[in-house]
Amino acid sequence: MARNPLEIIRHQGYILGDGGYLIELERRGYVQSGSDREKVGTGKGSGQYTPEVAIEHPDALRELHTEFLMAGSQVLQALTFFATREKLSRAGYGPQTEAINIAAVRIAREVAGERALVAASVARTQLFEREGPAAREHARDLIAEQIRILTSAGVDFLILETFFHLQEMLIALECARDCGLPVMATMSFRPKTTESSDGYTPAECARAMVDAGADIVGANCEQEPSRMLPIVLQMRAAVDVPIAAQPAAFRTSDDTPCFTRMPQFPDDLETIQVSRREFADFATQAISQGVQYIGGCCGANAAYIRAMAKALSRAPELA
Repeated sequence: MARNPLEIIRHQGYILGDGGYLIELERRGYVQSGSDREKVGTGKGSGQYTPEVAIEHPDALRELHTEFLMAGSQVLQALTFFATREKLSRAGYGPQTEAINIAAVRIAREVAGERALVAASVARTQLFEREGPAAREHARDLIAEQIRILTSAGVDFLILETFFHLQEMLIALECARDCGLPVMATMSFRPKTTESSDGYTPAECARAMVDAGADIVGANCEQEPSRMLPIVLQMRAAVDVPIAAQPAAFRTSDDTPCFTRMPQFPDDLETIQVSRREFADFATQAISQGVQYIGGCCGANAAYIRAMAKALSRAPELA
């Protein structure tokens, strides 16, 4: 298999990613979602979901990677989301920052073998939500450190994801510029679908990310497929690079079009779960309209990826 997502897109026309890890692992009992350790953002758990499972329960993470691979994923994301030193320190795992990142990459690589690419997930620091743009240099240091660790660990490409502020995304892209790896950059739109938290439209975000060096741009998380598709189509119209879409599997509302602001977050998410059929329909619709990297985010387990793979007629047969 080619070790570059752009080569797979050129050959196949699209690439199928994986789904969400932290919420799925929380449902299985390996990740904390409540607000016992800290209150950030909504104060209902958004400051949680740290990935220490990579060193505390590696077999659980290995199993979830295996499920995504069996479902048809061509990319496995190392569970390095929210794995900057400052975020892990707030959860009590700062000294294990390198160990968590390296273990997450190693586990993903062991499962992927030659059958899938391994991507490193680099998420927002949450500093911009708490401190605003004054935190930019601190955020830069944290993101740069994590990218150095992940690049040394041997990933195939980077996914910069779930950034609410375009300005923080641009800092991350600057940090990734010299890593020598392909970079995918996806914004998350909250509290509005029409603009980033710092006021940039999806089209403006796409152009800025491409100008900053992103090879693939798009959106991930917060919205279900039907709300995400219009966002990424605006990006599709604005730039010429491949577009990525990894929606959440939770229904939102016109008044609250982001699932982490819904009253059901984080403990009643099952009551707003969307069906895997919606993801299957989304896969065919998105590909037909020029989206070239598709997958899922929070709430999308392997069943959702298998439904998408079947819809695209590339689901592997179960043994």
